[in-house]
Amino acid sequence: MSFNQTRDILDHAREFHRRLIRFYDGLRGLTESEETARLLEELIARERQLEARLADYEERVSENTLDTFFKYVLATTEQEFRDYFIPDEVDSEFVIAAARYFDERLSRFYESMAAKALSVQVRDVLENLREMEQREQLTLSKMELEMKEG
Repeated sequence: MSFNQTRDILDHAREFHRRLIRFYDGLRGLTESEETARLLEELIARERQLEARLADYEERVSENTLDTFFKYVLATTEQEFRDYFIPDEVDSEFVIAAARYFDERLSRFYESMAAKALSVQVRDVLENLREMEQREQLTLSKMELEMKEG
């Protein structure tokens, strides 16, 4: 096992958001639907905003908290995406399902890291990030509902 710091966990989360941007960008070429293309644009913008929020959040966290060690090996972000099936053509339903899947993966990551945290401060940071991710899942639900109504 290698040692990783809290800052490495935040870097991993930011890389996850950057990878999601590339994932959604790649899906744009697999749809002819304007609705799906708009949804993908919204999700790309959302991921950019979440990545920026993580950077802002990291600036507000103390150096001691960021330097706290974890005895845990972080998987690469690419492993999360490697086996995800992508059809030849995507629609809004597929995009929403994919967004839910990856949001859940990140939420579980935060939860898992929080459970491993030995420091209360680090656990609080990770719980806050998990809660932020859950709020984003609610936003995704609202987007899905608006699409169904519209």
